[in-house]
Amino acid sequence: MSTITKPFSAQALQTPSAPAQSSSTPINKQQLLSQTTHRRDEATKLLASLLDAKKISERNLASIHQDDLLKRVTGNSSMDNAIASTRNLIDSFNRVIDDLRRNLTDQDLALM
Repeated sequence: MSTITKPFSAQALQTPSAPAQSSSTPINKQQLLSQTTHRRDEATKLLASLLDAKKISERNLASIHQDDLLKRVTGNSSMDNAIASTRNLIDSFNRVIDDLRRNLTDQDLALM
């Protein structure tokens, strides 16, 4: 089990690590596919961190004989909700990547 060494920032998914494309610089299919795949891979790392954090949290709650109050009321912990949302995000990225590979041409991108 890995440990979380740095808190995740939601801004990390919003702020591109590569230089931003200017409106006058066209983006090609390969660049878009590469950027989308990179973001999916970041979300996959986030999911692994969330799963580790959930295990740690559950272990800590058990050690102090405390229930997760949100889970008791709603049936899901906040970690469960975050994990489900991240899995949905990864599924969405995978669908976009599949669509890009199958359907999008460089001419389609030029229209954007």
